[in-house]
Amino acid sequence: MNGSFRKYHILAPLALLYRTVTSVRNRFYDSGLFKSHSFPFPVISIGNITVGGTGKTPHTQYLVSLLGAGNDIAVLSRGYGRCTEGFIRADDTSDSRTIGDEPLQIHTQFPQITVAVDENRAHGLQILSEEHTPKAVILDDAFQHRRVTPSLNILLTDWNRIILDDMVMPAGRLRESASGRKRAHVIIVTKCPSDLDNASMERIASELAVTNEQKVFFSTLSYSDIVPMCPGTHFPENGPVLALTGIAQPDQMVSHLKKTGRQVSLLRFPDHHRYDMADIRKIEAALDSMPQGSVIVTTCKDESRLASVELPESLRKRIFILPVNVEFIRDGQEFDRLVTNHVESFKQA
Repeated sequence: MNGSFRKYHILAPLALLYRTVTSVRNRFYDSGLFKSHSFPFPVISIGNITVGGTGKTPHTQYLVSLLGAGNDIAVLSRGYGRCTEGFIRADDTSDSRTIGDEPLQIHTQFPQITVAVDENRAHGLQILSEEHTPKAVILDDAFQHRRVTPSLNILLTDWNRIILDDMVMPAGRLRESASGRKRAHVIIVTKCPSDLDNASMERIASELAVTNEQKVFFSTLSYSDIVPMCPGTHFPENGPVLALTGIAQPDQMVSHLKKTGRQVSLLRFPDHHRYDMADIRKIEAALDSMPQGSVIVTTCKDESRLASVELPESLRKRIFILPVNVEFIRDGQEFDRLVTNHVESFKQA
């Protein structure tokens, strides 16, 4: 009996119990026994049913850019990992402790839009609607937040572990049965190889879609030019790099850095890790153990959390950020039209 089978055999009863509970909950919402709220403006939910990163934040940023990033666009998140409760609107005083790292990242990149957090998304949407009717609200990580009925429901699944190949927790990483994908209007297979062939896409799309109305798209992650944490600091042309991450899946980032021919070491913290001074000392020690001239490359999410700690200036000057973007492998224009037409349809109603 191999290790993975043994693990499944032991955890199967717990997985069955978890699957039963989530299925009953979903049936209560589907039947109307549990109330779900709708709103008279576009509410675009983007999320997953998998524990771990599927690229929600880059796809949320893609949607914001697509819709114009104006002040009538809002992003509403629960603010995972924050130390506060209730509805909070991001402003110049916000940090990862007050609103969470992902909302802070979006607020930093798009300061002109409304970014807010509320663990009760229905309550948060009500507050936003009372101020003025937004052009659209993007719900970050809300696929399982059934108290809101989104007008457009987008489900993400990682190419490296598609939901059809996974199991319900704790035997696997699914937060509900893969049949939950039937609630999605759009399914995006994320983190695909950029050279994914059409035959593979057609096969996976056929396996994922449960209705003829569902659309399946394929996206990949690309990286922009590295930027310094301290403006005016220049990223060295060569030399070793310490990849510093507190994200679920850093492998793609590390692989990208290694393609530059550099020596890359990885210092990995848990997903959504909140850095403290003990961590900073550990980071400094790891950097000091590397050859002279080594620098740190980290993610935008980690940069937002590091900014909440009083970093030594000498360390700040050696930290650089690798921005990540979303690109659709094919049918990107069709996805754009689907979203923009959906938003425009509310103006015509």
